[in-house]
Amino acid sequence: MQKMLDAAERVLIRDGYHAFSTRRVAAECDVSLGHLTYYFPAREELLRAMISAVMARYGERIRVASASAHARTGDDVRELLEWLLCDTVTNETSGLFRELWVLAKHDAVAAREVLQFYESLIESFVQTAAQVYPSIEAQRLRQIGHVIGMLTEGGTVLFAGPGERSVDFEEVRPMAIQMVMQLLEPVRAEANPVRTAARAARSRKQKST
Repeated sequence: MQKMLDAAERVLIRDGYHAFSTRRVAAECDVSLGHLTYYFPAREELLRAMISAVMARYGERIRVASASAHARTGDDVRELLEWLLCDTVTNETSGLFRELWVLAKHDAVAAREVLQFYESLIESFVQTAAQVYPSIEAQRLRQIGHVIGMLTEGGTVLFAGPGERSVDFEEVRPMAIQMVMQLLEPVRAEANPVRTAARAARSRKQKST
């Protein structure tokens, strides 16, 4: 069955949602149409099974990337952001998610799967960032996670695929990361008034000398 789901993903990326069919998937994985439809009687059932498999696989990649960040310092969070932004403009990820967005537009079940995936992705970020910024409330981290989602999906739209662009991805990627880090760091500073006061006192002392 996994062979069929893998073939369905390849067909979706290569041919697009509107050209997707059980016949093409059967040909792609070299099985008879009858054999395929025994497991997936309708095109929609195959698409839904495929999207569940994709979400599970990609979610695992996110969890591994989050776990690899030891989450001791802001640099660990920065590394996770680097991975997220760079991955979203790869041919594999961008090609797949463009079609999943189209699929979600036409299928309510698929739309729920995609939304749940993004919620899981944001929770992975919350869990990682909370280890570095324990004083920041989880809901605030979720808000920042949604900002990251806006940046990554916007990156797919603006920078994935061929074509000339007036701005290079490498020019704006550091800016996006810095913006997110600035959302995190001031909150941590405000949550530690002793450290903030000490820093202000040092600043006043330097100015007076």
